[in-house]
Amino acid sequence: MKKNLYIALILAAIGMVAGIFIVPYQMETMSVYLSPDVFDPNDLPIPLTALIALASVQLGIATFVASILGIILARKVNLKLPILDALVDRNQKIKVSGRWLMYAILLGMLGGFTIIAADLFYFQHHIPLIAENPPAFSFNGLIAGVLYGGVIEEVLIRLFLMSLVVWVLYKLFARRKAEVPTSFYWIAIVFAAVIFAVGHFPTTQVVFGELSSILIIRSLLLNGLFGIVFGYLYWRRGIEYAMFSHMTAHISMQLLFIPMFY
Repeated sequence: MKKNLYIALILAAIGMVAGIFIVPYQMETMSVYLSPDVFDPNDLPIPLTALIALASVQLGIATFVASILGIILARKVNLKLPILDALVDRNQKIKVSGRWLMYAILLGMLGGFTIIAADLFYFQHHIPLIAENPPAFSFNGLIAGVLYGGVIEEVLIRLFLMSLVVWVLYKLFARRKAEVPTSFYWIAIVFAAVIFAVGHFPTTQVVFGELSSILIIRSLLLNGLFGIVFGYLYWRRGIEYAMFSHMTAHISMQLLFIPMFY
């Protein structure tokens, strides 16, 4: 139980740091897409520092709770945290699979390229607001993407939600079997990926002022598709490889593909 607690505290600390960057990045995004009549960064209900501190604490608490529950559920259905386990256990050596790390990085880069290319070559021609506001490098976006997207979203969506779905399916339909059926993992992977995509709908509606069919398709395609990739990496190797891949997607977008195409 101590090991679970230590891992959850590490992830919660990352969540608190992520909260420091996610608020400024959200404000940057809304300032670009929304008119001053709709959003004025100088007209906040509370001071910016207080807003950042509140977001940091809330995200830290949410990450801690999701981590504890997710770790407990993951261990019950043979989902792994090999690097985090070794990190908090003095008797274990940290071992990273070079092959799976390469897969995670390459798939993450493919995800970053797909998101940028899809907007550049297709969606901007059908969604004027995308064409009018081409992406640009953002330091806050880079750090928020790595910490919030790469770690916290994986904790919430994969470590907690995906593990929960596998555990529920196992308890309902296969509790007498020694091993969890493969189909349960795939159901959980797809379900978590869809929820991950749907979770972007409120932000999409705020930014674009609507939630049209093409925006729904864009969110489901770009977020859901690679949510399946991250879920597969979690299942086959461990949550850390899903995190590595998700981080790489954001890093490659900010440092490689945005400068390359824009």
